[in-house]
Amino acid sequence: MLVSAQAASAVFSFAAVWLAAQLLGSSGYGRVVAVIAASQAISQLFVNWTSVSLWRYGVEEFVETGRIARAFWTRTWILLPNLSIVIVLSPFWLPLLSSLLNLPPQAHRLVLGHFIATAIWIHVQQGLHGAKLMLTQGFLLAVERLLVLIVAAALLVAGSASFLTVALAYIVAPLGASLIGLWLLGRLILPVAGVDRARLRLMLTFSLPTLPASLVGYLSTNYLDALFITHYLSARDLGIYAVGYQISGMALQLPLLAGSVLLPLFVTLQLEGQSERASRFIQNGLPILTLGWGVGCGVLAAIGGYLLPFVFGDQFQVLGGLLWPLMAAAALAGPQLMGYLPLSSSRSATYVAMFGAIAAAFVNVLLNYLFIPRFGLVGCAWATAAAHGASLMVVFGWVHWRVLARPTWTLQAVLPIVIGSIYASIEAVSWQALGFVLLLSAALMLLHLRSAMTGFKMLKNVLLGKTQMGWVESVLFYRAQ
Repeated sequence: MLVSAQAASAVFSFAAVWLAAQLLGSSGYGRVVAVIAASQAISQLFVNWTSVSLWRYGVEEFVETGRIARAFWTRTWILLPNLSIVIVLSPFWLPLLSSLLNLPPQAHRLVLGHFIATAIWIHVQQGLHGAKLMLTQGFLLAVERLLVLIVAAALLVAGSASFLTVALAYIVAPLGASLIGLWLLGRLILPVAGVDRARLRLMLTFSLPTLPASLVGYLSTNYLDALFITHYLSARDLGIYAVGYQISGMALQLPLLAGSVLLPLFVTLQLEGQSERASRFIQNGLPILTLGWGVGCGVLAAIGGYLLPFVFGDQFQVLGGLLWPLMAAAALAGPQLMGYLPLSSSRSATYVAMFGAIAAAFVNVLLNYLFIPRFGLVGCAWATAAAHGASLMVVFGWVHWRVLARPTWTLQAVLPIVIGSIYASIEAVSWQALGFVLLLSAALMLLHLRSAMTGFKMLKNVLLGKTQMGWVESVLFYRAQ
């Protein structure tokens, strides 16, 4: 069911992007992306830095009491002052950010509206995670994407589509999903609670290392890429790049889903004194999961590289060349999302994410500056891949040095997709690049056969629900309360 909800979300998201691109063209859609980029810049820098604390301590409270009221409302009382300060100061930061992204003055309210809607929606999603309602959260993500598609389709029928009205769809959708999520969380968070001072100290202490990570983390996102692209290239190029990045982002929902299930599982195992099982997963399960994820990214890059230019039209012909480095970036992000970051967060080692974000930010800014003027959008895509690679190297090093001092072949497992993507960019031969990915992956499987077989057995047991608290049980645990 989780995978089905995620698949539905990807389908609706792709359909909405396609419809918006057809209605507005690459330039018009690029302006919509610029509105979202401006909003996300402020959200990530100043508001979302405490969001994961609701997930972390919500799970702990839910395991102990079957509710998440203390964690939910404590984080709410952190969120509201942050929101208020940013809104009050918007006359100062909004014109500057809009000018950097070449947005017209009439788009200012859209940026502010999207910022508020996104902040609320992320808060609700983290509450659902805290209550181990991953299936519900996946369903609501699909609802959000469907709402965007419905509004865009209504604009098409009414003949009133513009970049302003399409951008409005991306505000209405998260607000609608948030209302549904709050209603579903009702009995777990009501009545409204005041500030729990002990919980407040815990959540702020947990979140403080993520504040600099949020500040520098923005520098490694596609939202910073938008600033470079609009400066060196054009809104049309931003629209094209955004479509390719959207495909990569939709693929990343799978490792994000895995991570969203693993964090509560790791927290539960730690509370039950079974942390060794999480360590075994990182040692044997994560490498084979990473290798399989890399093969999947290679298949998507090869197929999408041929199909996307036909689906989106002549303005998007360069998508084929962009997809390989963007899928390599998704493959490099996979092991972090599927293992290292959930494990470090479950043990309150949030500094791991901070150092990874610093490395990614430095590489992304430097390579965007060097690559985009020379190589255009492909250079931007490779800067993104290199940033994810730098983050993985740092996170891998910190986890295996400070948190889990055990050998693993996870870094080797990302090499096939990286080598295949480099070959595809140099030779422009997508299917041969996929062949390299498959051959190198098979060779790695043989080289680490014993660990791979152990990892396969572990993943099989988890998926079939043969562990005391596997992924499926994590979802169903709520129903047993």
